[in-house]
Amino acid sequence: MGYPTDSTGLSRSGLSLAAVGSATTVQPLHVEQYGGQVEGTFAKKSFMKAYVNIKSIRGTDTVTNARIGQATLQAVTPGVRPDASVAQFDNVKVKVDTIVLARNNVALLDDFQAHYSVRSELGVEHGKTIGKFFDEAFIIQAIKAALIVAAPDNQSPQAGETALPDGWEGGTAITLGTAGDESDPDLLQKAIEDVCEGIELKDIDLDGGVILCGPTEYYTLLRNDRLINSQYSLGNGDVAEGMVLKSCGLPLIKTNRIPKAAITGHFLSNTGNGSAYDVTAAEAKTKVVVMLPKALLAGETIPLTSKVYYMDSELQWFIDSYLSFGVTPNRAEHAGVVLAA
Repeated sequence: MGYPTDSTGLSRSGLSLAAVGSATTVQPLHVEQYGGQVEGTFAKKSFMKAYVNIKSIRGTDTVTNARIGQATLQAVTPGVRPDASVAQFDNVKVKVDTIVLARNNVALLDDFQAHYSVRSELGVEHGKTIGKFFDEAFIIQAIKAALIVAAPDNQSPQAGETALPDGWEGGTAITLGTAGDESDPDLLQKAIEDVCEGIELKDIDLDGGVILCGPTEYYTLLRNDRLINSQYSLGNGDVAEGMVLKSCGLPLIKTNRIPKAAITGHFLSNTGNGSAYDVTAAEAKTKVVVMLPKALLAGETIPLTSKVYYMDSELQWFIDSYLSFGVTPNRAEHAGVVLAA
Protein backbone atom coordinates (compact mmCIF):
# COMPACT_ATOMS: atom_id res chain seq x y z
CA MET A 1 0.00 0.00 0.00
CA GLY A 2 1.51 3.35 -1.07
CA TYR A 3 1.66 6.60 0.84
CA PRO A 4 0.01 9.88 -0.23
CA THR A 5 2.14 12.02 -2.56
CA ASP A 6 0.76 15.33 -1.31
CA SER A 7 3.81 17.45 -0.38
CA THR A 8 2.05 20.58 0.81
CA GLY A 9 3.03 19.79 4.40
CA LEU A 10 6.77 19.89 3.77
CA SER A 11 8.76 22.54 5.63
CA ARG A 12 11.20 24.01 3.11
CA SER A 13 13.56 26.69 4.35
CA GLY A 14 13.98 28.19 0.91
CA LEU A 15 10.36 29.24 0.52
CA SER A 16 9.25 32.82 1.16
CA LEU A 17 5.89 33.66 2.72
CA ALA A 18 4.41 34.24 -0.72
CA ALA A 19 5.22 30.66 -1.70
CA VAL A 20 3.97 28.86 1.45
CA GLY A 21 1.84 25.84 0.55
CA SER A 22 3.81 24.89 -2.55
CA ALA A 23 6.66 22.43 -2.28
CA THR A 24 7.64 22.71 -5.93
CA THR A 25 8.19 26.47 -6.21
CA VAL A 26 11.70 27.67 -7.04
CA GLN A 27 13.54 28.42 -3.82
CA PRO A 28 13.46 32.24 -3.59
CA LEU A 29 15.34 32.45 -0.29
CA HIS A 30 18.24 30.25 -1.29
CA VAL A 31 21.32 32.45 -1.79
CA GLU A 32 23.66 31.81 -4.69
CA GLN A 33 26.93 30.32 -3.53
CA TYR A 34 30.35 31.78 -4.25
CA GLY A 35 31.33 29.31 -6.97
CA GLY A 36 31.34 30.99 -10.37
CA GLN A 37 30.78 34.50 -9.10
CA VAL A 38 34.32 35.66 -9.78
CA GLU A 39 34.46 34.12 -13.23
CA GLY A 40 31.07 35.52 -14.18
CA THR A 41 31.82 39.02 -13.00
CA PHE A 42 35.28 38.95 -14.57
CA ALA A 43 33.78 37.93 -17.91
CA LYS A 44 31.31 40.81 -17.74
CA LYS A 45 33.78 43.45 -16.59
CA SER A 46 36.87 42.51 -18.65
CA PHE A 47 37.01 42.96 -22.41
CA MET A 48 40.66 42.40 -23.35
CA LYS A 49 40.35 38.65 -23.90
CA ALA A 50 38.10 39.42 -26.85
CA TYR A 51 40.90 41.26 -28.66
CA VAL A 52 44.16 39.52 -27.65
CA ASN A 53 45.17 35.90 -28.06
CA ILE A 54 46.51 34.77 -24.67
CA LYS A 55 48.79 31.74 -24.78
CA SER A 56 48.96 29.13 -22.04
CA ILE A 57 52.40 28.94 -20.41
CA ARG A 58 53.03 25.61 -18.68
CA GLY A 59 56.31 23.81 -17.99
CA THR A 60 58.19 27.09 -18.33
CA ASP A 61 57.79 30.72 -17.32
CA THR A 62 58.34 32.32 -20.75
CA VAL A 63 56.61 32.36 -24.12
CA THR A 64 58.56 33.57 -27.15
CA ASN A 65 57.61 34.81 -30.60
CA ALA A 66 60.28 34.55 -33.30
CA ARG A 67 60.79 37.59 -35.50
CA ILE A 68 62.30 37.65 -38.97
CA GLY A 69 63.21 40.62 -41.11
CA GLN A 70 61.73 41.24 -44.51
CA ALA A 71 63.04 39.52 -47.64
CA THR A 72 65.31 41.40 -50.05
CA LEU A 73 64.66 41.47 -53.79
CA GLN A 74 67.25 41.81 -56.55
CA ALA A 75 67.32 41.86 -60.30
CA VAL A 76 68.88 38.82 -62.00
CA THR A 77 71.56 39.44 -64.64
CA PRO A 78 71.92 36.64 -67.19
CA GLY A 79 75.13 34.70 -66.64
CA VAL A 80 75.70 36.13 -63.15
CA ARG A 81 74.95 34.04 -60.07
CA PRO A 82 72.72 36.05 -57.72
CA ASP A 83 74.11 36.65 -54.24
CA ALA A 84 72.14 35.42 -51.24
CA SER A 85 70.70 38.13 -49.01
CA VAL A 86 71.00 38.09 -45.24
CA ALA A 87 67.80 37.67 -43.24
CA GLN A 88 67.68 39.14 -39.76
CA PHE A 89 66.29 37.08 -36.89
CA ASP A 90 65.14 38.15 -33.46
CA ASN A 91 62.50 37.29 -30.89
CA VAL A 92 60.22 38.87 -28.36
CA LYS A 93 59.29 37.15 -25.13
CA VAL A 94 57.03 37.61 -22.16
CA LYS A 95 57.69 36.10 -18.74
CA VAL A 96 55.09 35.15 -16.17
CA ASP A 97 56.60 35.39 -12.70
CA THR A 98 53.95 36.86 -10.40
CA ILE A 99 50.70 35.63 -8.90
CA VAL A 100 48.17 38.38 -8.27
CA LEU A 101 45.80 37.55 -5.42
CA ALA A 102 42.57 38.95 -3.97
CA ARG A 103 41.89 37.47 -0.52
CA ASN A 104 39.26 38.12 2.10
CA ASN A 105 38.64 36.34 5.39
CA VAL A 106 35.24 35.96 7.01
CA ALA A 107 35.01 35.03 10.68
CA LEU A 108 32.85 31.98 11.44
CA LEU A 109 30.50 33.91 13.73
CA ASP A 110 30.03 36.67 11.16
CA ASP A 111 29.29 34.09 8.48
CA PHE A 112 26.49 32.58 10.60
CA GLN A 113 25.01 35.93 11.55
CA ALA A 114 25.11 37.66 8.14
CA HIS A 115 21.69 38.01 6.50
CA TYR A 116 23.16 37.68 2.98
CA SER A 117 25.89 35.63 1.35
CA VAL A 118 29.03 37.54 2.23
CA ARG A 119 31.20 35.07 0.34
CA SER A 120 29.15 35.50 -2.82
CA GLU A 121 29.29 39.29 -2.65
CA LEU A 122 33.04 39.17 -2.08
CA GLY A 123 33.29 37.06 -5.23
CA VAL A 124 31.58 39.80 -7.23
CA GLU A 125 34.04 42.37 -5.88
CA HIS A 126 36.99 40.12 -6.66
CA GLY A 127 35.80 39.74 -10.24
CA LYS A 128 35.39 43.48 -10.78
CA THR A 129 38.76 44.35 -9.27
CA ILE A 130 40.67 41.63 -11.13
CA GLY A 131 38.92 42.52 -14.39
CA LYS A 132 40.03 46.14 -14.08
CA PHE A 133 43.60 45.15 -13.19
CA PHE A 134 43.78 42.65 -16.06
CA ASP A 135 42.59 45.10 -18.73
CA GLU A 136 44.73 47.93 -17.40
CA ALA A 137 47.89 45.82 -17.73
CA PHE A 138 47.08 45.12 -21.39
CA ILE A 139 46.30 48.77 -22.12
CA ILE A 140 49.58 49.84 -20.53
CA GLN A 141 51.50 47.52 -22.84
CA ALA A 142 49.50 48.68 -25.87
CA ILE A 143 50.49 52.27 -25.06
CA LYS A 144 54.13 51.24 -24.75
CA ALA A 145 53.92 49.42 -28.09
CA ALA A 146 52.49 52.49 -29.80
CA LEU A 147 55.33 54.66 -28.45
CA ILE A 148 58.13 52.38 -29.71
CA VAL A 149 60.36 54.20 -32.18
CA ALA A 150 62.22 51.86 -34.53
CA ALA A 151 65.88 52.48 -35.31
CA PRO A 152 66.61 52.78 -39.06
CA ASP A 153 67.40 49.45 -40.70
CA ASN A 154 70.97 48.25 -40.14
CA GLN A 155 71.79 51.14 -37.82
CA SER A 156 72.50 51.12 -34.13
CA PRO A 157 69.59 52.49 -32.10
CA GLN A 158 69.98 55.98 -30.71
CA ALA A 159 68.41 57.26 -27.50
CA GLY A 160 64.70 56.51 -27.48
CA GLU A 161 64.95 54.08 -30.40
CA THR A 162 64.52 50.30 -30.44
CA ALA A 163 66.37 47.87 -32.70
CA LEU A 164 63.91 45.85 -34.79
CA PRO A 165 64.43 43.43 -37.70
CA ASP A 166 64.58 44.91 -41.21
CA GLY A 167 61.15 45.95 -42.40
CA TRP A 168 59.64 46.14 -38.93
CA GLU A 169 58.39 49.53 -37.83
CA GLY A 170 57.51 51.34 -34.62
CA GLY A 171 54.11 52.39 -33.37
CA THR A 172 52.02 55.39 -34.36
CA ALA A 173 51.66 58.28 -31.92
CA ILE A 174 49.76 61.48 -32.66
CA THR A 175 50.12 64.34 -30.19
CA LEU A 176 47.38 66.97 -30.13
CA GLY A 177 48.59 70.48 -30.83
CA THR A 178 47.13 72.46 -27.94
CA ALA A 179 46.06 71.70 -24.40
CA GLY A 180 42.36 70.88 -24.36
CA ASP A 181 42.18 69.77 -28.00
CA GLU A 182 40.86 66.41 -26.81
CA SER A 183 37.63 68.23 -25.88
CA ASP A 184 37.04 69.24 -29.50
CA PRO A 185 35.21 66.39 -31.28
CA ASP A 186 36.54 67.35 -34.71
CA LEU A 187 40.16 67.58 -33.58
CA LEU A 188 39.90 64.36 -31.59
CA GLN A 189 38.28 62.52 -34.50
CA LYS A 190 40.95 63.80 -36.88
CA ALA A 191 43.68 62.59 -34.52
CA ILE A 192 42.11 59.11 -34.44
CA GLU A 193 41.92 59.13 -38.23
CA ASP A 194 45.59 60.17 -38.38
CA VAL A 195 46.55 57.24 -36.14
CA CYS A 196 44.60 54.78 -38.29
CA GLU A 197 46.08 56.28 -41.43
CA GLY A 198 49.57 55.96 -39.94
CA ILE A 199 49.00 52.29 -39.20
CA GLU A 200 47.64 51.61 -42.68
CA LEU A 201 50.57 53.44 -44.29
CA LYS A 202 52.70 50.67 -42.78
CA ASP A 203 50.78 48.22 -44.98
CA ILE A 204 48.67 46.90 -42.10
CA ASP A 205 44.96 46.15 -42.26
CA LEU A 206 42.80 47.40 -39.41
CA ASP A 207 40.79 44.17 -39.29
CA GLY A 208 39.97 42.96 -35.78
CA GLY A 209 41.18 46.13 -34.10
CA VAL A 210 39.55 48.25 -31.45
CA ILE A 211 39.66 51.89 -30.35
CA LEU A 212 39.77 52.50 -26.59
CA CYS A 213 39.03 55.87 -25.03
CA GLY A 214 37.92 57.32 -21.73
CA PRO A 215 34.28 58.23 -21.08
CA THR A 216 35.04 61.93 -21.56
CA GLU A 217 36.55 61.35 -24.99
CA TYR A 218 33.79 58.88 -25.87
CA TYR A 219 31.03 61.40 -25.24
CA THR A 220 33.05 64.08 -26.98
CA LEU A 221 33.08 61.88 -30.06
CA LEU A 222 29.34 61.32 -29.75
CA ARG A 223 28.97 64.96 -30.75
CA ASN A 224 30.84 64.31 -33.98
CA ASP A 225 28.41 63.40 -36.74
CA ARG A 226 31.14 61.54 -38.66
CA LEU A 227 30.93 58.58 -36.28
CA ILE A 228 28.98 55.56 -37.49
CA ASN A 229 26.30 53.77 -35.50
CA SER A 230 26.31 50.01 -36.04
CA GLN A 231 23.77 47.61 -34.62
CA TYR A 232 24.93 44.29 -33.29
CA SER A 233 23.29 41.11 -32.03
CA LEU A 234 24.18 38.33 -29.63
CA GLY A 235 24.71 35.92 -32.51
CA ASN A 236 21.18 34.63 -33.01
CA GLY A 237 20.88 36.59 -36.24
CA ASP A 238 17.40 37.94 -35.66
CA VAL A 239 17.39 40.51 -32.87
CA ALA A 240 19.59 43.59 -32.60
CA GLU A 241 20.63 43.97 -28.97
CA GLY A 242 22.29 47.35 -28.99
CA MET A 243 24.44 49.88 -30.77
CA VAL A 244 28.17 50.35 -31.07
CA LEU A 245 29.93 53.46 -32.31
CA LYS A 246 32.64 53.05 -34.90
CA SER A 247 35.43 55.23 -36.19
CA CYS A 248 37.54 54.27 -39.21
CA GLY A 249 35.64 50.99 -39.22
CA LEU A 250 36.79 50.06 -35.69
CA PRO A 251 34.48 49.76 -32.66
CA LEU A 252 34.84 52.42 -29.98
CA ILE A 253 34.96 51.12 -26.41
CA LYS A 254 34.81 53.52 -23.50
CA THR A 255 36.84 52.51 -20.48
CA ASN A 256 38.25 54.04 -17.32
CA ARG A 257 41.26 51.74 -17.53
CA ILE A 258 43.52 53.99 -19.59
CA PRO A 259 46.02 55.31 -17.01
CA LYS A 260 45.39 58.94 -16.10
CA ALA A 261 48.53 59.37 -13.98
CA ALA A 262 51.98 57.88 -13.63
CA ILE A 263 52.12 54.45 -12.00
CA THR A 264 55.07 53.16 -9.99
CA GLY A 265 55.31 49.84 -8.23
CA HIS A 266 52.78 48.04 -10.43
CA PHE A 267 52.16 44.53 -9.05
CA LEU A 268 53.57 42.93 -12.22
CA SER A 269 56.65 45.17 -12.34
CA ASN A 270 59.96 43.89 -10.99
CA THR A 271 63.68 44.25 -11.60
CA GLY A 272 63.63 41.24 -13.93
CA ASN A 273 61.31 42.96 -16.42
CA GLY A 274 62.69 46.45 -15.84
CA SER A 275 59.46 47.67 -14.20
CA ALA A 276 57.76 47.05 -17.53
CA TYR A 277 54.26 47.75 -16.23
CA ASP A 278 54.98 51.11 -14.62
CA VAL A 279 53.62 54.17 -16.42
CA THR A 280 55.53 57.39 -17.00
CA ALA A 281 53.97 60.85 -16.95
CA ALA A 282 54.37 61.03 -20.74
CA GLU A 283 52.54 57.71 -21.23
CA ALA A 284 49.77 58.90 -18.90
CA LYS A 285 48.90 61.62 -21.45
CA THR A 286 47.23 58.95 -23.58
CA LYS A 287 43.64 59.80 -24.48
CA VAL A 288 42.90 57.17 -27.14
CA VAL A 289 44.45 53.76 -27.86
CA VAL A 290 44.14 51.97 -31.20
CA MET A 291 45.07 48.32 -30.86
CA LEU A 292 45.13 45.45 -33.36
CA PRO A 293 45.31 41.78 -32.33
CA LYS A 294 49.04 41.35 -33.13
CA ALA A 295 50.09 44.38 -31.11
CA LEU A 296 50.63 42.37 -27.92
CA LEU A 297 52.14 39.05 -26.85
CA ALA A 298 50.37 37.64 -23.80
CA GLY A 299 50.51 34.46 -21.79
CA GLU A 300 49.04 33.05 -18.62
CA THR A 301 50.20 30.24 -16.38
CA ILE A 302 47.32 30.29 -13.92
CA PRO A 303 43.97 31.35 -15.35
CA LEU A 304 41.55 33.11 -13.05
CA THR A 305 40.95 30.71 -10.16
CA SER A 306 38.64 31.11 -7.18
CA LYS A 307 38.58 29.06 -3.99
CA VAL A 308 36.65 29.15 -0.73
CA TYR A 309 37.89 27.09 2.19
CA TYR A 310 37.43 26.96 5.94
CA MET A 311 40.27 26.75 8.49
CA ASP A 312 39.25 25.09 11.75
CA SER A 313 42.38 26.33 13.48
CA GLU A 314 41.45 29.96 12.74
CA LEU A 315 37.66 29.68 12.83
CA GLN A 316 37.32 31.64 9.63
CA TRP A 317 36.63 31.30 5.94
CA PHE A 318 39.22 32.19 3.30
CA ILE A 319 37.97 33.60 0.00
CA ASP A 320 40.72 33.65 -2.63
CA SER A 321 40.81 34.71 -6.28
CA TYR A 322 44.10 34.66 -8.13
CA LEU A 323 45.74 34.49 -11.55
CA SER A 324 49.18 34.73 -13.11
CA PHE A 325 49.74 36.33 -16.51
CA GLY A 326 52.08 38.56 -18.47
CA VAL A 327 51.85 40.79 -21.53
CA THR A 328 54.37 42.74 -23.62
CA PRO A 329 54.52 44.64 -26.93
CA ASN A 330 54.77 42.29 -29.92
CA ARG A 331 54.23 44.20 -33.18
CA ALA A 332 54.56 47.90 -32.42
CA GLU A 333 53.27 48.92 -35.84
CA HIS A 334 49.91 47.37 -34.91
CA ALA A 335 49.32 49.92 -32.15
CA GLY A 336 48.69 53.64 -32.00
CA VAL A 337 47.80 56.35 -29.50
CA VAL A 338 46.47 59.89 -29.34
CA LEU A 339 48.33 61.92 -26.72
CA ALA A 340 47.27 65.15 -25.04
CA ALA A 341 49.44 68.17 -25.75
